[in-house]
Amino acid sequence: MFNSSGIVNQILGPLAPSPAWLVNRFWAMPSIAFYVTWKQLGFFILLFLAALQNVPKELHEAAAMDGASSWQSYRAVTLPAVRPATTLVVLLAIITGANLFTEPYLLTGGGGPDGASTTPVFLLYQQGIQQGKPAIASAIGVLLVIGVLIITYASRKLTERE
Repeated sequence: MFNSSGIVNQILGPLAPSPAWLVNRFWAMPSIAFYVTWKQLGFFILLFLAALQNVPKELHEAAAMDGASSWQSYRAVTLPAVRPATTLVVLLAIITGANLFTEPYLLTGGGGPDGASTTPVFLLYQQGIQQGKPAIASAIGVLLVIGVLIITYASRKLTERE
């Protein structure tokens, strides 16, 4: 899809980057991010769909009887009802993003051009397995867990406001 003769380059024609997406220092990580987003999108849509189906219709009817516009009903009824699903989706996206290893490793052959697609987990793999430095790999792992916990805590506080 992203190679020099792939469908994306055929559609873009002369606007396609040279070299191809995954070997281009600037476009390697955005291409991987696009792929991972596309891969996770269906699951996230199912979570939101399930949350939307659990919003009681009576609440929308009550809001309409109280004179709320469709926008006000959306803000006052729908958004609070899907907030738990939103929190879950944000947390899963953060954890997925922090644990990227397989996609950069397989798509760019491990790190990409000049390490442009190196992720913390891939760096952990390089240090611990390839270079035989388990102490550095352990430190990277601990920092990664602490970073994910901090970002998750902040995200949770922002998405679960009452």
